[in-house]
Amino acid sequence: MLRRQCPCRYAIDRITPAAAGIRRVVMQFVSRNTLATALAVLCLPTMAWAQDSAPATKVSAQIFVNASQLDRDGVDSDDEGLAMELKRTFITVDHRFNQQWSAQVTTDVQWLRNSDPTDVWLRHAYLQRSFGKGTWLRFGNAPLPWIQQESARDGYRYVDGALITRSKMGNAADYGVHGQYTRGDFTYAASVVTGGGYQKPRLGDHPDVEVRVGWAAAKGVELALGGYRGTRALDSGDMPREHTAQRWNAMASWVGERGRMGAQYFYAEDWTRVVKPGSDDQRGWSVWGSYQLSPQYAVFTRHEETRMSLDINPLNRERYHLVGVEWKPNKYLRLAAVGKQVTQETATARKESHEAGLWAQLAF
Repeated sequence: MLRRQCPCRYAIDRITPAAAGIRRVVMQFVSRNTLATALAVLCLPTMAWAQDSAPATKVSAQIFVNASQLDRDGVDSDDEGLAMELKRTFITVDHRFNQQWSAQVTTDVQWLRNSDPTDVWLRHAYLQRSFGKGTWLRFGNAPLPWIQQESARDGYRYVDGALITRSKMGNAADYGVHGQYTRGDFTYAASVVTGGGYQKPRLGDHPDVEVRVGWAAAKGVELALGGYRGTRALDSGDMPREHTAQRWNAMASWVGERGRMGAQYFYAEDWTRVVKPGSDDQRGWSVWGSYQLSPQYAVFTRHEETRMSLDINPLNRERYHLVGVEWKPNKYLRLAAVGKQVTQETATARKESHEAGLWAQLAF
């Protein structure tokens, strides 16, 4: 009697038992390795995103200190002579909640020559919502757009503040709502703030506004315009407002691999006359430059001129000049030998001061 054979529909059904065993081993090996590889490739972006967005806290510090000899021609002053200064001590805590939300708190202490240390200031205390690279909102005490960028472009904040900082024509930080939007080569920034600044927080009758627009015209080149309008929180209480303070800014700067250079100008109306009768305007300009001789050594210079009373005391003028050589022994320390000269002129007098010494920045 003949045994009936089942018809084989596919070639794979005709594989011998030995071949079938080999097939099962090969398929098992290929499947496991292929699956593992595929899972690894698919999970890498997820793992990277999870790592980037995981909560994290970072603590850092930045200290500006100097030892210098100060001489004032024709004037006896308590701050003359050789002395040390603790210009700034920043302690910063950054906390990231996730990819969108973060917070920063920065404290600030000064100890100027021949004086007592200041109280601990709350330099920054804000919550940030990020919307992508260069675009965010900040709520609280955060940096104002103009001074933050002028310090970054100058590059030698530890030696002295730049034009707006040194002339006290603006605040480095203030309480309010701050935003920045970056699109292409343009960056737009605005702050709606109290006007009182971070050192002496106070409220006026109306909020102040500062804006800045920066254009990255070429590699390392930025052209910027900005402005400020408000009462600087001086019209609070029994002090009625007489004027509204306004300031306009312009800056052109270049930052390269081995050098920096730039210039800026400001014009202001009634910056010091908000609660005083009589209008008065102010203006000033500065130029700066630096060159990296080697990875460790650089030379830098800056010149400023300001006129803080164009209408009431039009002959008042101040000229400021500095020159220095910097040494960077490592990534934590910057040292500079600096010479400064300040000349102040009024209708009846001319005063000159000279300062020379060592300035240092310690960051960790």
